[in-house]
Amino acid sequence: MVVVSVLACFGLYATNNPFSVWLWVPYAAAGSILGYFLLAFLDRERRVRFFHFLTITSVVFITAPAAAFFNDRSPFPRVTVGFVEEGLKILPVLLLAIYIPNLIRTRKDGIVYGALAGMGFNVIEIGAYIADLIHKSPVLDVMVQQSTRFGLWGLGTHIIWSAFIGMGIGFAAESTQRGWHKWKRFVLFYLLVAVMHSAYDLGLLIVGMMLIANAVAFLRGIPVDLSSTSQMYSPIWEGMRYGAYIYNIVLIIILVVQIRRSFRLENRLQAAELSTEELTVVPEEELKKVMSERLFFKRKYQNFPKALGSKMVLYQNLLAMQKHTATQFGLRIDEVEPVSRLRNAIRSLRTNH
Repeated sequence: MVVVSVLACFGLYATNNPFSVWLWVPYAAAGSILGYFLLAFLDRERRVRFFHFLTITSVVFITAPAAAFFNDRSPFPRVTVGFVEEGLKILPVLLLAIYIPNLIRTRKDGIVYGALAGMGFNVIEIGAYIADLIHKSPVLDVMVQQSTRFGLWGLGTHIIWSAFIGMGIGFAAESTQRGWHKWKRFVLFYLLVAVMHSAYDLGLLIVGMMLIANAVAFLRGIPVDLSSTSQMYSPIWEGMRYGAYIYNIVLIIILVVQIRRSFRLENRLQAAELSTEELTVVPEEELKKVMSERLFFKRKYQNFPKALGSKMVLYQNLLAMQKHTATQFGLRIDEVEPVSRLRNAIRSLRTNH
């Protein structure tokens, strides 16, 4: 990370005025708020917001500027861009998965943290593009054109690509294998997305963009005007905004399917791990709620105040995953400090209540 940080200083920060870039970052961040809320919803059962913001800011401040360093020096930047940006975007997520192994335990965790990394990259890239173009075109035209990168609720191409690679890290976290067999899906997903990213920059986006633009033009009864890229809600503008979803439709379908499967897996793990706990940690009536927890829903304990009940659920879910992680690593559960700390914290919540 120190090396990457140095490269970042020779990348974005050496070729751009950081203040001119950061002037537009709040605008880009505001456009991503709904997207972040969706990702936080997917991670709500074991959410630790500190790591959400650590992932986003590490990309914004370090790995995205480092990617600019390599892109500026590549002899064929449109060919190498996918390999450079996708590799550096996902680096913080990979380090978290290795050094904080209980944080990313399932493919859904990998998808969430990968998407957060992509969101960070998208935010700083929009800021950099606006800062670069603002002196060449009218301000409103530049802002409208660059806002197409928000896509749907802030979930644009960078978020989709990084989420897909993050899913590979999640698969590795679920696996009990070693070496290449553990990480092969992560590597293969990275290579696939890197090629798709480079092809996108080389012009394949035009396929999805023109499909959307022509559909919008047909429905509105107006022609497709290729010169209207800065005209808000023109067919071309809509094509730029949503064409990426056509391009990435297969990836999106796979992500949705795997998120559903991952939620089912987590529900089974929580039920199995918490069923062996003492009644002071998980009473029988709470265990029944764990067993019957529905997909995409978080159980609620009505006999506690709302905030206390939410904390109880969070601690129990963290406990379940800590036990699962300990089992995967072949550790004695009773000797794992976080397990005993979580148990004591849950008991303490009950006592104080």
